[in-house]
Amino acid sequence: MDDSRYARQERLPQIGASGQSALRERTVAIIGLGALGSVGADLLARAGVGKLLLIDRDIVETSNLQRQVLYTDEDAQLGLPKAVAAHARLTAVNPEVELEVQAIDLTAENIQGVLNQVDLILDGTDNFATRYLLNDFAVVQKKAFVYAGVIGAYGMLGAIVPGGPCLRCTWPEPPDATESPTCRSAGVLGPAVSVIAGWAAAEAMKILLGKEEDAHQGYRYLDIWQGTHQAIRAKQDENCPCCVHGEHPWLSGSRGTLAAQVICSGGAVQVPSSGQPNDLPALANHLQGTVDDIQLADAFLRFTFDKLDILHFADGRSLVRGTEDPARARSVLARTLGC
Repeated sequence: MDDSRYARQERLPQIGASGQSALRERTVAIIGLGALGSVGADLLARAGVGKLLLIDRDIVETSNLQRQVLYTDEDAQLGLPKAVAAHARLTAVNPEVELEVQAIDLTAENIQGVLNQVDLILDGTDNFATRYLLNDFAVVQKKAFVYAGVIGAYGMLGAIVPGGPCLRCTWPEPPDATESPTCRSAGVLGPAVSVIAGWAAAEAMKILLGKEEDAHQGYRYLDIWQGTHQAIRAKQDENCPCCVHGEHPWLSGSRGTLAAQVICSGGAVQVPSSGQPNDLPALANHLQGTVDDIQLADAFLRFTFDKLDILHFADGRSLVRGTEDPARARSVLARTLGC
């Protein structure tokens, strides 16, 4: 009996030994390591994709554990960055896969350098600004882009390949964020996450194997509770502002937001970097005697102040936990970090 790691996968006629070798040569960026990103990263690591670039701006919280399969209760108690916790888990799952982690917020300013060398982008983000930024980048750089989203028991996924219709061919503008439900407001069913993320990972594998014709260039909608499914074939819009007319405002930075914002799971405000990344060890020394519970790690500096839990990341971004008031979050950062 062949007990090699990928033996059962190589027996699939769609993959075979040659396909497995091809997967080993591919690099996938997974943007967002929450529910969908957790499942997607786990599946692609187990499938033997050669390199995974893991990008997430958040930390592990107890409320994540119901659906975010890479994390443990200990990760939540420690408040580890998701990128760091995911790296530890996936290394244990498959040490053959090269992993690179970045606990950053992906923006127009850093996306070119971060994603330039990847073959495919798997989007597990929770906001439309980043999704439209990824679409702009994928079109300009001719990168494959697979995304997914789940709210309640309902989800959707889409595959975008170079030269085909892009996201804005179907949705020229993102929906109004104030009118869109979130996992916090509407809840999320764990099995729905696994189904949607598994399907998105399969679409990604088709493209990585050079079988773009087998990928569904369009959108699939599934209601896991009701058991209903709808598929829509996307068509290129001859007036698409992005892939036809070459307008990429999210990539140029003229659209999207750099404002402080409440994160999807609630209870915290993310404040983007206002300048160059800081020297974390020097900051830790500077804060001695001013703040409490200082913890210094490679990716972040953590401390408490005014009954708030503050994480300042290596990319200059901060996460202020214990409030949903952006003004209070910025005030605390100004009083402690001077930013």
